[in-house]
Amino acid sequence: MNSVTAIRTAKSPAFTNLLRNFSVTATSPEKGFLSSFFEKKVEVQSGTHSDKLSDKDRIFELCTHNVKPDSLDKYIKTTENLIGFVNDNKETLHGENIGSFQVSVGDQDQFVHLWRFDGGYANIGENLKFLASNKDYKAIQKDMLPLLRSRHSQYLMKFSFWPEVELRNGSNIYELRSYHLKPGTMVEWGNYWAKAIRLRDYKHTEGYIGMFSQVGELYNVKHIWCYNGLEERRQARETVWQHQQSQWQDIVANTVPLIRKMTSRIMVPLTVSPTK
Repeated sequence: MNSVTAIRTAKSPAFTNLLRNFSVTATSPEKGFLSSFFEKKVEVQSGTHSDKLSDKDRIFELCTHNVKPDSLDKYIKTTENLIGFVNDNKETLHGENIGSFQVSVGDQDQFVHLWRFDGGYANIGENLKFLASNKDYKAIQKDMLPLLRSRHSQYLMKFSFWPEVELRNGSNIYELRSYHLKPGTMVEWGNYWAKAIRLRDYKHTEGYIGMFSQVGELYNVKHIWCYNGLEERRQARETVWQHQQSQWQDIVANTVPLIRKMTSRIMVPLTVSPTK
C-alpha cells in the first residue's frame, strides 16, 4: 500500500510537489470553509461527529481479513456461507452485506467486507448477543478462524453528503482509500469534502461510500470508489484536475495538512458480493 508521509511545514518542497507545483494563497472569509491552510487550527468541538456528519441510526462494519496464502479457496467458500447465514437472518440482524472484495493491489491475500446495519448501536448490541449464542454462526467461525493470519474490524458511519449506496452491475474494480486524520479535524474534513464530492464524483457513478470511524481506529476516514478499470480511474482523477483545477487545488491544499497518513487499495468483488 502507498502512504503519504506527514507534512512537516506548509512551505516544504515535498508539500509543493504534492500539490503539483500549484501555488497556494489564502482565501477570503466569504469562501466559507475554504480557508488558508497557513492558519490551520484544531476547532473546538461542540458536539459529536455523528451529530454533525451522519445518520446515527445506520451503522457500517468494515471487516478486514488477512488470509493464509494456501487457504484462499477455503476462505472464499466459508465467506459464502457467512453471507448466506446473514441473508437467512436478515430480519433478525437488520443488516446485510453490501460488498465483499479481494485486494488485488495493496496487502496481498487480504479480503475486505462491508456490512450495513439499521437500528443504531442498540441493534448492534442485540446482534452480538444473538451471534454469541447461535450454533450456525459459531460453526462458520470455527471453519473461518484457522484460515486467517489476522483480522480486524471497525464500526463506521456514512457521511451524509455522500450519495446513498447503490449496488453496481457489470465488472468493476473498487478503490478503498483510507485517511488517518489528526485528532480534532474530522468536522473540518467533512466541511471540505461536502464540496469535494460534487467535484470528484462528476459522473455520479464513481462514489460508492464515504465513512468515518466510530469504534476501532479513530479519526479514520474510508472512501470507496467504483470504476470500470484502472484506466477509468486515471481519467477520472485527471479530469478533476483539468476541469476543476482552482477549486480542487484549494480543497487539496486545505485537507492535506489534516492527514497523518493515507493508503490506497484496489479491490475486486467476490462472486458472492452483492455489488459487482
